Amino acid sequence: MKSIQLVLVMMCMLLFACAFSGCLGSDDSANNTTNNSTNNSTDTSVTVITVEKEGLAIGANEKIQISLPTASRLGYRWVAENVSGLNITSELKNNPATAENGSADTIFTITADKEGSYIFKADCKHVSSDTPTYTITQQLDYAAPIDSISETPNLILTYEGIPTPKTGGVVEIRTRGNPTTGYTWIAPMSENGMLRLLDSTYVEDEHEEGMTGVGGTYIWYVTSDIAGTYMFDAIEFRGTEEPVSKFYFNITFV
Repeated sequence: MKSIQLVLVMMCMLLFACAFSGCLGSDDSANNTTNNSTNNSTDTSVTVITVEKEGLAIGANEKIQISLPTASRLGYRWVAENVSGLNITSELKNNPATAENGSADTIFTITADKEGSYIFKADCKHVSSDTPTYTITQQLDYAAPIDSISETPNLILTYEGIPTPKTGGVVEIRTRGNPTTGYTWIAPMSENGMLRLLDSTYVEDEHEEGMTGVGGTYIWYVTSDIAGTYMFDAIEFRGTEEPVSKFYFNITFV
């Protein structure tokens, strides 16, 4: 009888842990730890941030898109703070790669009323609690509105994994490029505080032997041993010319 009671208790504890595992899909091993500033254990999981499209001077009426993983079937959701001057819409979109595990993507689309610098903030909360599981903040700088705008966002950031990694965790940042055109991406890491660059590489796309002009992906790996929010920045340029593209965003370690 005691063994049966022990099994029932363990099953209840497991169900409780699954229900409150965080904003990410339940297959993410990083969800087995509590992500807050009071936990000093090192998280060695990798957070991936993909810059799908990068901007140079983003007009106030142009779109910035931020995509965040969401364990929607477990009752979690991302809620953006109402920031004066920003126009924010959101939609929940199934992610084919993680849909079977109950995860989708919350996609925020953001424009501004006028040029200026704004702080976008979003909290991930369970429907049963007002306490955020994760919080991200992003500095958004808009230039003057432009006459001709594109239907597609001017800047797209897509997060995979824990949005706010623990100190010692690794963040992988990816963006497309093609150095055969003469243009190269670099990360100056000029105003990063305690953000450290661990490694960087360029991975050329698979191609047939002898094919030229093939593009690829620039990848940077960064970390921090001190909790805080730091800015990662990268620019694309050719020779001594002015940058033709750039992006920057905040990374928060807890």
